[in-house]
Order: sequence, then C-alpha cells, then structure tokens
Amino acid sequence: MQPIALDKVTANGQLLATGKNGRQIAYCTYGKQDPAAPVVINMHGSGLEAGFERDTFETVCVALECRGIAISLPGCGFTDEKPGRQVKDWPLDDLDAVLNSEGVNQFHITGHSQGTPHAMAAALYFPARCIGLGLNAPLLPTKLCKEIGAKSAIGAGKTPTSIKLKRASTGWYFSVFRIVFGVLPASLAANAITRGFPKVKADHELVNRVEASMRRSIVRGTSGATWESAQDTCFDWGFNVRDVRNENAFVWHSDDDTAIPSEQGKWLAENLSANYRHASEGYGHMTYCAGQYQEPQKSLVAALLRGAEQA
Repeated sequence: MQPIALDKVTANGQLLATGKNGRQIAYCTYGKQDPAAPVVINMHGSGLEAGFERDTFETVCVALECRGIAISLPGCGFTDEKPGRQVKDWPLDDLDAVLNSEGVNQFHITGHSQGTPHAMAAALYFPARCIGLGLNAPLLPTKLCKEIGAKSAIGAGKTPTSIKLKRASTGWYFSVFRIVFGVLPASLAANAITRGFPKVKADHELVNRVEASMRRSIVRGTSGATWESAQDTCFDWGFNVRDVRNENAFVWHSDDDTAIPSEQGKWLAENLSANYRHASEGYGHMTYCAGQYQEPQKSLVAALLRGAEQA
C-alpha cells in the first residue's frame, strides 16, 4: 500500500486517527459540529470510502442538527490496510480510535452493504454506547446463509481466504484488482449498480457520487481492496449475528436488490425485532442512498434519531 500523502488527506476534507499498532484510520465529519449534538456514524460499502457517506448524509445531518462521522474501512481511501483482519476486531482496532479522537461517548451507527457487518460489530462491542443501529441493504455471513437456506450475496464463497492471498501463486488475483479498479474507468465498475436499474442510471448525481468515491478508495493503490475481498474478511466475520441486539434497530433492504438478496435483510429484521422497510422502488441496492431518502426527514438517520427520542 502506498504511503499516506497528508496534503491529499486534507484536500479531501478528511482526518486521521491513530489506532492500535500505529495504524492510521481516515474519517470525515459533517453536520452540526457541537459536542452536545447527537452523533451518527455512517459506514460505507465495498469499493467505496468515507467520502461517499459524507456526500450522502451531509445535508441530512445539517438539517437534523446532528454530528455525522464517516470512517474509511481498512485498505479503503486513506486508511491503512490490515491483511487477514476479521470484522469482529474493527470496533476496537479502528472505531474506538475515531471515537476517542472526536470525544464521542454514545452514538448511532448506520451501515450500507459491507458497512453493515461493521455496524453490527459496533453494536456488539459497545452495547451501552451504541443507541441506534441502522442497516441498509445488509448481508449475512456465508455460514449463516447456508444454515438458514438463504441465497448468498454476490461473491460469497467464491473469493480466496487471506491465507491463500498470502501465497505467491495468488499474485494474479492482486493483478486482476489492479486492472479492474485501478486501470479501467470507474464508470465500468459502477455498472454493477446501474445494470438493470434505469432509475439509478438516470440519477447522475448518485452515479457521480459512487464513481468519485471509487476513485478516492484506491488513492493508495488497490492492495487494500484486494485484501478486503478475502472470504474470511468480507463474508465470515468472527462473531455470531444472533448475538446482535439493539432496542433502536432499523433494517431497510429493498426487495429488488440484485447484489444482496433481500431475504437476508428480512431475517435480520426478525432477529433484531427491527423496523423493516423493503418495498421495491426501482433503485435496487442503492435504494436508501438516493431519491426520497436523501430528504432529511425520510432518511435512515432521521429514523434513528426519532427512535432514540421515543425510547
């Protein structure tokens, strides 16, 4: 992974927190910068970085007078990679460093796609401090999908483990990631969310937001994204999803999601006794990142804040 260029971090409106063993974790803040304001952490999905969540929720957080924080996952954007990591360790390794840096005690957390296991891990690790859990297009671990007979997400069970990625013979896999994400235009990779969804393709603001974040995600090279695709990082997280609990939980997962089958979200909603929204609206995997859900009062952030007030 290429060294961090501090001027680029600043130019992109991001900050760095120092985690365990000196790792640098990149994040950005937005909304009401008042220590007394409610805090909502927004976690991005695969192939993206913190800037996507900032661009998605900044206006929302300003309008709702809450403090937003988006964190780039290991190997994404400016955050140092951590080969062979498990999601269960992320709250202590990365999240805690950002919370300490920003002086945050209680918080809400949302996750989109690959950000959802990290949000669940945060709720598990900080049960008293995590006062709201919002899961947008969530996924389940490979083993649990097999156990409950649910269809798997794209790529589940098909990527190498981190042990295999450490072998010289798997160098070709890193080359593939370099070509797909570092050489080809971001618009080609973005086809995964536009294919079959005319509304997404016509939403130029959303597509530009995705493509810009994809480019920022590999600012330090594609090594991090490759390690993050490992089966034991991306799809097997090291914790039991059945243990996740939160009294202010929301699961929003559109029925027309072609990246992650919505039956996974339905199972999670039942497991969490969560507010469940799932009607198809023509946006698939990006439903709750765009359109009417960027209106402050209709956003996932607003739902979490209302839920906390009613608790």
